[in-house]
Amino acid sequence: MSSDRRHLRFDAATAEDMSIRWADTHFGHRPEWDQKQNECMQTLFQGIAKHHGVDVVTVQQYSMEREFIVDAAVIFGFGILYVFVAYVLTGRIRRRFYDDDTGFWIMTLTIAAGVSLAAVMVGILGSIVIETFRLNSVHLSYRMNRIPFRQHWAMLFACGCVVFGLVALLRSRIKVRIKATPS
Repeated sequence: MSSDRRHLRFDAATAEDMSIRWADTHFGHRPEWDQKQNECMQTLFQGIAKHHGVDVVTVQQYSMEREFIVDAAVIFGFGILYVFVAYVLTGRIRRRFYDDDTGFWIMTLTIAAGVSLAAVMVGILGSIVIETFRLNSVHLSYRMNRIPFRQHWAMLFACGCVVFGLVALLRSRIKVRIKATPS
Protein backbone atom coordinates (compact mmCIF):
# COMPACT_ATOMS: atom_id res chain seq x y z
CA MET A 1 0.00 0.00 0.00
CA SER A 2 1.45 3.37 -0.94
CA SER A 3 2.10 5.94 1.75
CA ASP A 4 -0.65 8.15 0.29
CA ARG A 5 -3.22 5.39 0.79
CA ARG A 6 -1.94 4.71 4.31
CA HIS A 7 -2.25 8.40 5.02
CA LEU A 8 -5.82 8.45 3.67
CA ARG A 9 -6.74 5.41 5.76
CA PHE A 10 -5.23 7.01 8.87
CA ASP A 11 -7.07 10.29 8.22
CA ALA A 12 -10.38 8.49 7.67
CA ALA A 13 -10.01 6.41 10.86
CA THR A 14 -9.01 9.50 12.83
CA ALA A 15 -12.01 11.44 11.52
CA GLU A 16 -14.35 8.63 12.50
CA ASP A 17 -12.77 8.49 15.97
CA MET A 18 -13.07 12.26 16.38
CA SER A 19 -16.74 12.23 15.35
CA ILE A 20 -17.52 9.48 17.86
CA ARG A 21 -15.76 11.35 20.65
CA TRP A 22 -17.48 14.63 19.71
CA ALA A 23 -20.93 13.01 19.64
CA ASP A 24 -20.30 11.30 22.97
CA THR A 25 -19.22 14.55 24.56
CA HIS A 26 -22.15 16.60 23.28
CA PHE A 27 -24.99 14.08 22.92
CA GLY A 28 -24.13 11.17 25.23
CA HIS A 29 -26.86 8.55 25.16
CA ARG A 30 -29.54 10.72 23.61
CA PRO A 31 -31.55 9.58 20.58
CA GLU A 32 -29.95 12.11 18.23
CA TRP A 33 -26.44 10.70 18.85
CA ASP A 34 -26.40 8.63 15.62
CA GLN A 35 -27.51 11.51 13.44
CA LYS A 36 -25.12 14.05 14.98
CA GLN A 37 -22.17 11.66 14.91
CA ASN A 38 -22.85 10.85 11.27
CA GLU A 39 -23.17 14.54 10.34
CA CYS A 40 -19.88 15.34 12.03
CA MET A 41 -18.17 12.37 10.38
CA GLN A 42 -19.49 13.35 6.93
CA THR A 43 -18.22 16.89 7.39
CA LEU A 44 -14.77 15.59 8.35
CA PHE A 45 -14.82 13.09 5.45
CA GLN A 46 -15.61 15.92 3.01
CA GLY A 47 -12.56 17.84 4.25
CA ILE A 48 -10.35 14.77 3.92
CA ALA A 49 -11.72 14.02 0.45
CA LYS A 50 -10.96 17.57 -0.65
CA HIS A 51 -7.47 17.44 0.86
CA HIS A 52 -6.62 14.11 -0.82
CA GLY A 53 -8.45 14.83 -4.07
CA VAL A 54 -10.76 11.80 -3.82
CA ASP A 55 -14.50 11.20 -3.47
CA VAL A 56 -16.18 11.15 -0.06
CA VAL A 57 -17.25 7.56 -0.82
CA THR A 58 -13.58 6.58 -1.10
CA VAL A 59 -12.87 8.11 2.31
CA GLN A 60 -15.84 6.21 3.78
CA GLN A 61 -14.52 2.95 2.34
CA TYR A 62 -11.07 3.57 3.78
CA SER A 63 -12.54 4.29 7.22
CA MET A 64 -14.18 0.85 7.26
CA GLU A 65 -11.23 -1.07 5.82
CA ARG A 66 -9.56 -3.58 8.11
CA GLU A 67 -5.91 -4.54 8.16
CA PHE A 68 -5.97 -8.12 6.91
CA ILE A 69 -2.49 -8.93 8.25
CA VAL A 70 -3.42 -7.82 11.78
CA ASP A 71 -6.73 -9.70 11.74
CA ALA A 72 -5.09 -12.86 10.38
CA ALA A 73 -2.28 -12.65 12.95
CA VAL A 74 -4.78 -12.29 15.81
CA ILE A 75 -6.90 -15.24 14.67
CA PHE A 76 -3.88 -17.40 13.87
CA GLY A 77 -2.20 -16.53 17.19
CA PHE A 78 -5.28 -17.42 19.19
CA GLY A 79 -5.70 -20.56 17.06
CA ILE A 80 -2.20 -21.79 17.93
CA LEU A 81 -2.86 -21.15 21.62
CA TYR A 82 -6.19 -22.98 21.34
CA VAL A 83 -4.61 -26.07 19.75
CA PHE A 84 -2.05 -26.18 22.58
CA VAL A 85 -4.77 -25.90 25.25
CA ALA A 86 -6.86 -28.56 23.48
CA TYR A 87 -3.84 -30.87 23.33
CA VAL A 88 -3.14 -30.49 27.05
CA LEU A 89 -6.79 -30.92 28.06
CA THR A 90 -7.39 -33.95 25.86
CA GLY A 91 -4.25 -35.50 27.36
CA ARG A 92 -5.72 -35.05 30.82
CA ILE A 93 -9.04 -36.51 29.69
CA ARG A 94 -7.21 -39.43 28.08
CA ARG A 95 -5.35 -40.17 31.33
CA ARG A 96 -8.60 -40.03 33.30
CA PHE A 97 -10.49 -42.31 30.89
CA TYR A 98 -7.57 -44.46 29.72
CA ASP A 99 -9.50 -47.74 29.36
CA ASP A 100 -12.94 -46.22 28.72
CA ASP A 101 -13.30 -44.95 25.15
CA THR A 102 -16.98 -44.09 25.59
CA GLY A 103 -16.28 -41.99 28.67
CA PHE A 104 -13.34 -40.34 26.89
CA TRP A 105 -15.47 -39.25 23.92
CA ILE A 106 -18.43 -38.09 26.03
CA MET A 107 -16.12 -36.00 28.21
CA THR A 108 -14.21 -34.73 25.17
CA LEU A 109 -17.36 -33.51 23.41
CA THR A 110 -18.63 -31.86 26.58
CA ILE A 111 -15.32 -30.15 27.30
CA ALA A 112 -14.95 -29.18 23.61
CA ALA A 113 -18.13 -27.10 23.76
CA GLY A 114 -17.13 -25.35 26.99
CA VAL A 115 -13.52 -24.72 25.98
CA SER A 116 -14.56 -23.49 22.53
CA LEU A 117 -17.03 -21.06 24.05
CA ALA A 118 -14.42 -19.80 26.52
CA ALA A 119 -11.87 -19.51 23.70
CA VAL A 120 -14.25 -17.42 21.60
CA MET A 121 -14.87 -15.09 24.54
CA VAL A 122 -11.15 -14.76 25.24
CA GLY A 123 -10.55 -14.21 21.52
CA ILE A 124 -13.14 -11.44 21.41
CA LEU A 125 -11.59 -9.77 24.45
CA GLY A 126 -8.09 -10.13 23.02
CA SER A 127 -9.25 -8.72 19.69
CA ILE A 128 -10.78 -5.73 21.43
CA VAL A 129 -7.52 -5.06 23.26
CA ILE A 130 -5.53 -5.33 20.03
CA GLU A 131 -8.05 -3.11 18.21
CA THR A 132 -7.67 -0.53 20.97
CA PHE A 133 -3.92 -0.45 20.38
CA ARG A 134 -4.32 -0.53 16.59
CA LEU A 135 -6.63 2.48 16.58
CA ASN A 136 -4.81 4.11 19.49
CA SER A 137 -8.19 4.70 21.09
CA VAL A 138 -10.09 3.07 23.93
CA HIS A 139 -13.21 4.54 22.40
CA LEU A 140 -14.25 1.80 19.95
CA SER A 141 -18.02 2.33 20.04
CA TYR A 142 -19.77 0.69 17.06
CA ARG A 143 -16.40 -0.02 15.41
CA MET A 144 -16.08 -2.99 17.76
CA ASN A 145 -18.66 -4.78 15.59
CA ARG A 146 -16.18 -4.81 12.68
CA ILE A 147 -13.74 -7.07 14.55
CA PRO A 148 -13.68 -10.51 12.86
CA PHE A 149 -13.90 -12.39 16.18
CA ARG A 150 -17.17 -10.56 16.88
CA GLN A 151 -18.54 -10.97 13.37
CA HIS A 152 -17.74 -14.67 13.01
CA TRP A 153 -17.99 -15.94 16.58
CA ALA A 154 -20.37 -18.81 15.72
CA MET A 155 -18.08 -20.10 12.99
CA LEU A 156 -15.05 -19.79 15.27
CA PHE A 157 -16.96 -21.67 17.99
CA ALA A 158 -17.83 -24.49 15.58
CA CYS A 159 -14.24 -24.62 14.30
CA GLY A 160 -13.03 -24.77 17.91
CA CYS A 161 -15.24 -27.79 18.58
CA VAL A 162 -13.98 -29.52 15.42
CA VAL A 163 -10.33 -28.75 16.23
CA PHE A 164 -10.80 -30.01 19.78
CA GLY A 165 -12.31 -33.23 18.37
CA LEU A 166 -9.42 -33.66 15.93
CA VAL A 167 -6.88 -33.13 18.69
CA ALA A 168 -8.77 -35.67 20.81
CA LEU A 169 -8.70 -38.12 17.90
CA LEU A 170 -4.94 -37.61 17.68
CA ARG A 171 -4.59 -38.18 21.43
CA SER A 172 -6.73 -41.33 21.27
CA ARG A 173 -4.56 -42.70 18.45
CA ILE A 174 -1.45 -41.99 20.50
CA LYS A 175 -3.04 -43.93 23.37
CA VAL A 176 -3.75 -46.90 21.09
CA ARG A 177 -0.17 -46.94 19.82
CA ILE A 178 1.26 -46.72 23.34
CA LYS A 179 -1.03 -49.52 24.51
CA ALA A 180 -0.13 -51.71 21.49
CA THR A 181 3.63 -51.22 21.92
CA PRO A 182 5.15 -53.94 24.16
CA SER A 183 7.00 -52.62 27.20
